[in-house]
Amino acid sequence: MAYRVDSPSLRIPLNQSIWKILDLIFPPSCPGCGLIGERFCFDCLREIKTIDKDFCLKCGMVIDNYFYHELTTCEAQFEHLLMIRSFSLYMPPISMAIKKFKYHRDIGIADILANLLVELYNKNKMDIDMVIPVPLNPKRIKERGYNQSYLLAFPFSMKINKPINKQALRRSKETRPQVGLNRHERLLNVSEAFVADPQQVKGKNILLIDDVTTTGATLEACASALKLAGANDIVGFTLARAVPTKNGYSDDLIETASV
Repeated sequence: MAYRVDSPSLRIPLNQSIWKILDLIFPPSCPGCGLIGERFCFDCLREIKTIDKDFCLKCGMVIDNYFYHELTTCEAQFEHLLMIRSFSLYMPPISMAIKKFKYHRDIGIADILANLLVELYNKNKMDIDMVIPVPLNPKRIKERGYNQSYLLAFPFSMKINKPINKQALRRSKETRPQVGLNRHERLLNVSEAFVADPQQVKGKNILLIDDVTTTGATLEACASALKLAGANDIVGFTLARAVPTKNGYSDDLIETASV
């Protein structure tokens, strides 16, 4: 049986041309400052707090913002993931961009946000065979109209010249939103929630793409399914990492979350 894997080829110029035309017809506005005509203005992009140091090499958590962190415990919690990396902390202006992208149908910003993932990839060069977006709950796709992880992963895969496969991993059961749950509850919520196709992932090095990671439970659940199907090394990339607070995490104020 033949499986469809989207290859980057020469689609980048076409993709960018389409968005330029749409931007002329429907002028975008910067999610950070509201500047008309910019999907994400240069000044706001400079305000993004990137994660460049003082983070766990396994889970990617910024240690300065964590109440307690132990590497050995972290390695046990993420036994199927090689590592998790995030471009920045989940706070303005990138948090505002992600909210606009996910909840206000501003899909045009996906191409700009994908550039941030490319920058993250260039900082963490690795040998990967394919890019896989984290599958969204079918009910959520019906409500939202799209999977934001795929809209990020598609231009990202073109820019790094790697194939994307959204069929190799799927949700096998419906799960409740992760907002407000602690790590243990999140792990239970997504336990055995994904299934991978061995014919497509066996022996492959895979890069998982999602928008935000909070505890990493969803990425680990995806990695578990991929490992069970015979995948080799699995890495998780996200745009932002939620910051632990006294009352939970910095993304718990969102109506819904994917991780």
